[in-house]
Amino acid sequence: MPDPVTGDERLHRHGHSYCIDLSGGILADYEPDEIEQVTTRIGEPYAVCVSCRSMDAARAFLRDVLPGVDGLVDTDHFEILRASEFLTLVDSHPGWDWRRQASTDLQ
Repeated sequence: MPDPVTGDERLHRHGHSYCIDLSGGILADYEPDEIEQVTTRIGEPYAVCVSCRSMDAARAFLRDVLPGVDGLVDTDHFEILRASEFLTLVDSHPGWDWRRQASTDLQ
């Protein structure tokens, strides 16, 4: 359903609420070199921005939607990881908070 304030899509799933922007407009927030890096890795990007209120909600959503996705996940904290690599890290480190700890710091 559309969010009355933002106009973005709102999804309610597993007791969590998500704001989903399918417009691709988030790409305007990237620097040209970042877009070039993504384009080099996967071709022309199509971006989806998902926001939620908790890490538990983020993990639940990403575990549901990322399996089988051939793309990248931008943690919004200086890392862009392949979706499969990101899922492996989330499954291997259930308490991982990518906002506070780089994937390279995981043991």
